[in-house]
Amino acid sequence: MKRSSLLPAIVLCVVPAVSGAQDWPGGRPIRFEVTAAAGGLIDFVPRELAGPLSARLGVPVVVEDRPGGGGNIAANLVAKAARDGHTLLVTGLNQAVNPTLLPNPGFDYQRDLMPVAMVVSTKLLLVASPTFPAKNIGDVIAIAKQKPKSVSIATSEIGTPNYLAAQMLARYGNIDLTFVPYDGIALAMTDLRAGRVDLGVGAISTMLPQVHSGALKALAVISPKRSPLASDIPTSAEAGLPALLVDNWICFMGTGGSPASAIARLDEAIAAALALPEVQAAFAKHAVDIFYMNSGQLRQFLHGETTRFSELLK
Repeated sequence: MKRSSLLPAIVLCVVPAVSGAQDWPGGRPIRFEVTAAAGGLIDFVPRELAGPLSARLGVPVVVEDRPGGGGNIAANLVAKAARDGHTLLVTGLNQAVNPTLLPNPGFDYQRDLMPVAMVVSTKLLLVASPTFPAKNIGDVIAIAKQKPKSVSIATSEIGTPNYLAAQMLARYGNIDLTFVPYDGIALAMTDLRAGRVDLGVGAISTMLPQVHSGALKALAVISPKRSPLASDIPTSAEAGLPALLVDNWICFMGTGGSPASAIARLDEAIAAALALPEVQAAFAKHAVDIFYMNSGQLRQFLHGETTRFSELLK
């Protein structure tokens, strides 16, 4: 039932430089390599930041979507790029879990990728096809236990928040689900709406409009607390699964060995872009929280998350 392509789809977005800005070292474009397909949150974030970053650094910013390989197609490209700060990886939980799930990617996660900045975070929403009989997680568990493998759930690439949430639902709910992989949850929407797959997990910013339109049903926010954007939707903790806890955060990584001065300049430009009212308004409109960390803070955060998920996934 796999709906993904063996070849990475590349979607380009080029934001031209603004005349008069201070040129980035060398005047060459900055390239964002995104680990998922177009249409999801991880694609939206760098495209929203491309304009402000181009204006501040004085060079074009190119966004390229390279789904596949559990995020390792994009990560491998950045890991083996020139060590000059011009090529950045746009990633999320892959960065913390892939060292455990995909231990031999052809590069070293610690040596060949270096933290630049954490940028945003958002909650995940578990949804169901409108024809699926469940109204909450308890119903899902009851149906799945009655007939193992009868309930299907769309998942993104291995190591993504969507993938982990689906695996944790099966584990902590003690149920046997059928996992249907896609190159990004955005590509699963058609099948979810049509009832060809029963469940899906995605960023609340992506899923909530589908719920409000009646195209999908909301079952639970993957969080210990209800979202102010959807206060009527119960949480996974309320359903008796407090360990089902995955946040959908997005960070930028550079090529290992890049000059510290280049990483610091990028970090400064990203922080400045995140402080712009128009950027904050755009993220708020999509239920995205700014979750900024500088390079050093991101390094510590990734160490903690890598340790947490390595123990969970063993």
